[in-house]
Amino acid sequence: MARLSEDRAQFAIAAVLRYGSLASTLIMALGLVLILLHRPSALPPLSSPTPIGALLTRALRVDPPAVAELGLLLLLLTPILRIVVAATTFGLERDHKYMFIALGVLAVVMLSIGFAMG
Repeated sequence: MARLSEDRAQFAIAAVLRYGSLASTLIMALGLVLILLHRPSALPPLSSPTPIGALLTRALRVDPPAVAELGLLLLLLTPILRIVVAATTFGLERDHKYMFIALGVLAVVMLSIGFAMG
């Protein structure tokens, strides 16, 4: 595998954070605009978290609350993707020590999410 320069690795990690937060902000804003265009009083009350499959289905049907919720989900997934990109770049650089540290951080984050959800 080709070795990545440190600058390219940092650029990849920064791009994930930059574009992930930009995309999530735009999707949340679209959801908010759609909510405001509909009568907010006609919207269903907030309920428990929606399963991801159902959320994607509702968002593809342009259900305003689901679009906003999808933006929030993307915002929450952005740092996780950053850890995955960091572990990958460390692996490509053959820097196994930091690759395993990044994978350990990813495991802790995923376990924390798992415990929080159920």
